[in-house]
Amino acid sequence: MSILRWLLPLSVIISLLISTGCADDLMPGEAALTFSEDTVIFDTVFTTIGSVTRQFKVYNPNSADVTISSVMLAGGQQSKYRINVDGVPGTAFSNVLLRGNDSMFVFVDVTLDPNNLNAPAMVTDSVVFVANGVTQDVDLAACGWDADFYYPTAYLPGLGSYSIVQCTNEVWTSAKPVVIYGYAVVDEDCHLTIEAGTRVFSHKYSGLLVFDGGSLEVRGMAGNEVIFASDRLDPFYVDQAGEWNGIWLFNGSRDNTIDHAIIKNATIGIRVDSFNTASSNPTLVLSNTVIENMSSAGLLAYTSKVNAYNCVFGNGGQVSAALSIGGEYNFHHCTFGNYWSLGNRQTPAVLLSNWQEGPGDVPYLSPLDAYFGNCIIYGNNINELGLDNSPAAAFDFKLDRCLLRVDPVEVDVSNPLQFADIILNENPKFKDAVNHDFELDTLSPAMNAGYQIITNAFPELSTDLLGNFRPFGLSLPDLGAYERQE
Repeated sequence: MSILRWLLPLSVIISLLISTGCADDLMPGEAALTFSEDTVIFDTVFTTIGSVTRQFKVYNPNSADVTISSVMLAGGQQSKYRINVDGVPGTAFSNVLLRGNDSMFVFVDVTLDPNNLNAPAMVTDSVVFVANGVTQDVDLAACGWDADFYYPTAYLPGLGSYSIVQCTNEVWTSAKPVVIYGYAVVDEDCHLTIEAGTRVFSHKYSGLLVFDGGSLEVRGMAGNEVIFASDRLDPFYVDQAGEWNGIWLFNGSRDNTIDHAIIKNATIGIRVDSFNTASSNPTLVLSNTVIENMSSAGLLAYTSKVNAYNCVFGNGGQVSAALSIGGEYNFHHCTFGNYWSLGNRQTPAVLLSNWQEGPGDVPYLSPLDAYFGNCIIYGNNINELGLDNSPAAAFDFKLDRCLLRVDPVEVDVSNPLQFADIILNENPKFKDAVNHDFELDTLSPAMNAGYQIITNAFPELSTDLLGNFRPFGLSLPDLGAYERQE
């Protein structure tokens, strides 16, 4: 009994000694906290639209607990930022306990007001911490960008939410980016012009549609292209495919032209439906345009009429270009390159067909007439040209002086009316195809390999996609959309 009487007080004394001996006693005025970031930077944020949520961690590196007497936004209630401290939202917090050698999260997001400027403007604030009599802070910075927004005003079954673009000579300019929620629709007898330098950003499952009787005119310039992309601007989404739905030219849309555009990160870059039989003009004239990083297809055309030159149809989860159920197509100095690396692509870069399975096993049939001159069709699959034809409809195509990757077991290239002077299965040596750079590198077999007569067919082909001059006279042009500059 006497031993227990002494052991109990002794154990209490030892515990107190251990706890006080291991504590990191902070001197008055000594910084008690450390942070994972000294500045939280938001990428460009569209004004009136909330940002993504970012985070940083607050650490207590001491063994002893620390009471943070104050956590607050320096801008207080007027701040454009919002914080959440360890799971609790607010703008100011008092007496926040942070255990020894522990940490907590602070989450931050921001909604910025319009700034009435044509360029992004920086908006800053800070999260201020006061502990042990010391004031510390983490800076916050975001660029706010004014935009013109298209929000859904109607709904169509099978299509989804949409809004109608104004019909009376509607023009989108580079003064502000355009942000689309749902679909922006160019309706019947309406014409939409998009001027050089304009940026068009679409939300998830959104895009631009041109209905029967409508038309689209994209007027980019070399070095001042029109950009079509996702509205997710943070670095993680720079190369995320499938972030918006794409551009869809409906059956009967007419006289669509797209020049000097960059279309990226959609599901289908451009879908072109049947051409307007009342017009002899192509459904789409596509020039000096890059279509890249699509989760499905760069160009998907159904029984349509498309003329394209100086274009790049880049990496896609399925195809770079599919010309389906016939139609009329002309491609001059185009590069079809598919080095999709985010999955096992089973389809070729370019697919041609004159039929498609219909209801009740009755096929849709339409004649195909396709021409490729001074083009490159290549990728990381053994066969990058798919020919899917029915003898019940015409299936006419010609690859005229093209560099081509095909599996000779699957594709017979012996017919000179279909394959004229092709360069077979030689690596074109793109600069960085996986990262969407299809310019020609040194010693590419596509250099000086084109035919001048093909280049001379159209005055527009005297320059390449970047505006560089192609050779004339006896000199030979390069194949594809780019003329290599020494």
